[in-house]
Amino acid sequence: MKLGVVTGVVWASKKVKELDGCRMYILQPVSVDGNKTDPPLVAADPKNIASGGDTVVYVTSTDAAQAFDSGFAPVNASIVALVDEIS
Repeated sequence: MKLGVVTGVVWASKKVKELDGCRMYILQPVSVDGNKTDPPLVAADPKNIASGGDTVVYVTSTDAAQAFDSGFAPVNASIVALVDEIS
């Protein structure tokens, strides 16, 4: 699991059926102290829990595809939790 900050929204006029109703965001990966760690990426939000400026936990690879209720979606990154506090 990795930390990221939602910095933007991706709008798609056509998506595969597994992504219907799923929001997609631009994430800036960050370390626990808030410093940028990698280039921004696009992540699916299968539970529609995030919004702009939120710090989130995201997963990549097979874990990202399995974050969907259907058990599969063609994605490389998915948001799985909101971060309330880092201590």
